[in-house]
Amino acid sequence: MSEERFNQRRGELHVAVKRLHELFSLPESAVIRDAAIHRFEFTFELMWKSLKLYLEHQGLETGGPRATLKVAFEHGLIPTREEGDVWLAMLEDRNQTTHTYSEELAIRIFARLKETYEPLLSTMEERLQALVWE
Repeated sequence: MSEERFNQRRGELHVAVKRLHELFSLPESAVIRDAAIHRFEFTFELMWKSLKLYLEHQGLETGGPRATLKVAFEHGLIPTREEGDVWLAMLEDRNQTTHTYSEELAIRIFARLKETYEPLLSTMEERLQALVWE
């Protein structure tokens, strides 16, 4: 749990969020949808693992993504219950896209990604960039 690793993770996260955002300026197609879902999967991974690094450095116990999101909520990094619910929905969608493929599912998740998840990922990335490692 070093500051160097946390900063590296934040840098990777910044690039991942930016690259995910870029896809939404392109006309929607099956290829763009699949690329966005793939970028979502690894952006989500970087996000929760960055949160985990920071929270553990603060002396807090975390576990997998669900437990890490819960601790992030308890300590104000996820500021509202409503936002916490979206993060849990995002986790469920990430799990579905990682383990199954269905065109119908991809269309639904892409819509949520574009409307709700990408802005929330961007906001959390900004929160993480503002954190001070002490």
